[in-house]
Amino acid sequence: MNRNTILNFILGIVLISTIIGCNDDKNIYETGQKKVSLIATDEGNEIEVVVDPAKQNRITLQAQIDQSSAFGIVVGVEAKSNLIEEYNKKHQTNYLELPPSAYSIEVAEFIFPKYSNVSSHVNISLTSTGMQDDITYLLPVQMILISGDENASIDPSQDVMYLVVSRLPPPKLIHLEDVELTTEIGPDKKNWFAAYATNSEGEHTFTIEEAAEQSQMMDFVLLKHGTNLRLHPSIIGWQHGGDYMRYVLPYIKGFEKLTMTTNMNKLYTTSLFNEINTTEELINKIAELTKTDKYNFNASDRMTSHNLQSQISGEDRVLIQGWGPRIGQNEQYSLLYIKEVTSLPGGEYTIKFDIKYVDHDIRSEVANVSGQNVVIDNPGYDPSNEIMEYKGVELTTEIGTGKKNWFSAYADKNMVAFTQEEAKTKSQMMDFTVVIDKPDEIKLYSAYIGVKDANYKDRIAPYTQGFSKLTYLMIGGWREGSADATKPEHYDGVTDVNSLTSLIDFYSKTYAYPWGADRVLSDKLAKNAVGVIGWGHKVKFNNRFGIYIVRDIQPTTGGNYKVVLDIKVPKSDARTPNNDSTVANTVN
Repeated sequence: MNRNTILNFILGIVLISTIIGCNDDKNIYETGQKKVSLIATDEGNEIEVVVDPAKQNRITLQAQIDQSSAFGIVVGVEAKSNLIEEYNKKHQTNYLELPPSAYSIEVAEFIFPKYSNVSSHVNISLTSTGMQDDITYLLPVQMILISGDENASIDPSQDVMYLVVSRLPPPKLIHLEDVELTTEIGPDKKNWFAAYATNSEGEHTFTIEEAAEQSQMMDFVLLKHGTNLRLHPSIIGWQHGGDYMRYVLPYIKGFEKLTMTTNMNKLYTTSLFNEINTTEELINKIAELTKTDKYNFNASDRMTSHNLQSQISGEDRVLIQGWGPRIGQNEQYSLLYIKEVTSLPGGEYTIKFDIKYVDHDIRSEVANVSGQNVVIDNPGYDPSNEIMEYKGVELTTEIGTGKKNWFSAYADKNMVAFTQEEAKTKSQMMDFTVVIDKPDEIKLYSAYIGVKDANYKDRIAPYTQGFSKLTYLMIGGWREGSADATKPEHYDGVTDVNSLTSLIDFYSKTYAYPWGADRVLSDKLAKNAVGVIGWGHKVKFNNRFGIYIVRDIQPTTGGNYKVVLDIKVPKSDARTPNNDSTVANTVN
């Protein structure tokens, strides 16, 4: 066979294959009838909906096609009141037409991407507007028009979904007037507001001590954020760290739980506040503003309010806040009218406000919602005021059988010093090890150090061999000549968690131990030197602390060293609640 014959043979095969391929493609995707149908529920083509006037209610529909198409398909839907009479006769019911004011179809079409068997969603929002108690309504939603593939059609046996709608009695709208909060901290100083909790006097404002007793119910605190005056939820510092933690920290002492309340990034006039007098009016107003202002109130996750002393002025005094089961998923709202902002001596402030909100405790309701993240455990909460002191903890830089390299405060109640082999089996609980940083310079290292700074990777690697996890621990150093200089008398003065906390507060005047420190190695160890250690759920987010003193440091064989420490830590486990800062071992 000559060259031209071979070439013609190959081209013939390619051509035949192409034709077959095209025909196969055509057979699969472009011929034959295709049926589009609504995806049924457990009740078939009916959905029973009980509208809660206190919330934004939403129903989601979806369609399917029995055979994929090479074309994009669009199927329009429409509310069809003419189907109600037929439905009532068939089912012997007397359902009324759902008032048009009670629903809206956000995007009235199903979209099938190419080669997809399921469509996009059609969302139907429902309110109680125009509905009456003890009346059942019907909303038939029908697929009416299809385009995109001439061989696709709507299945007439599965083209309608019937929404059987009733409503709960609407809760009342609570209106509190002249509520006062202050930035001042102290006895009888009301810092916190909670809509769905009251203090011993039956009021909705709380001191820090009162708020701590019901921390899972708190909505917002008034505080100075730098030069700004703002409202913050308690969760803000643990979400954003930095200055947010710095400024909120004094107001959440003793809090077991941290809560979220959304602060919408919009200001409204007092007239809007005055025109809302019922729950339904509030919910409908939020729905209206979502459309007119093009602001997604439902998905907002903003935590900080406007600056109250500069942005609140004239008639623009009304804030909208939101609650929901998850951050970025708000279901219920309040209107907050800032009436007065007053400057006090010493740079403190008070505010006076009115607030309107629904008499439906969504704060307690969402506490039992699976996956909710608007009420979380406070990683800095310490249920006990007791401390533990570990005296004479001996660690060595030498690695090998019986050589104790690692300290862990909470890994094992019967031991605190671990060999490298012992430590790797409980790597997620290790706090620090002793390492030769430079000749004649011995330091404490957190396991995390090689991840944070590659310069330390080789030095920490022998001590983390076989570790599955690398733990973060802040290790504060000596601050000679400053207000937070760590001294032996400071160590001796720590007798409980309160005295330790007070010491950290003192140190923090010149070194941001709680809200910004990310140091993961000590200064050069020396006899009688005192240092601070801190656990945090994120790097720089330190919320539980310990303190150590070097009792002895001696060279041993082979250029190694032995270090003897006394260490004081909270009795309750500070490591486990903060292990979200732990990372997988990428050093070894």
